Amino acid sequence: MPSTKGRNPSRRSLLALDGTNFLLAGVQGGIAPFLSIYLRTSLDWQPGMIGIALSAAGIATIFFQTPAGALIDRVDWKRHLMAGIRS
Repeated sequence: MPSTKGRNPSRRSLLALDGTNFLLAGVQGGIAPFLSIYLRTSLDWQPGMIGIALSAAGIATIFFQTPAGALIDRVDWKRHLMAGIRS
């Protein structure tokens, strides 16, 4: 577990983190079916290309999630970083 530099996160902070993770998981898992239908019907993509696009998104998540988590653990301005991600 990462060091919190002698600070214990508040219950509110932990609940906010849990909620963010829950919503992001829902977005990642819930958008693929709609995206694949959109790509097939509106943009006339072939099923193989849709599979490659969705797989590339998953692979990119695997590669960038760990470095992004390490960055978040190292900085003290987490709220500012999250505000930048949301905008």
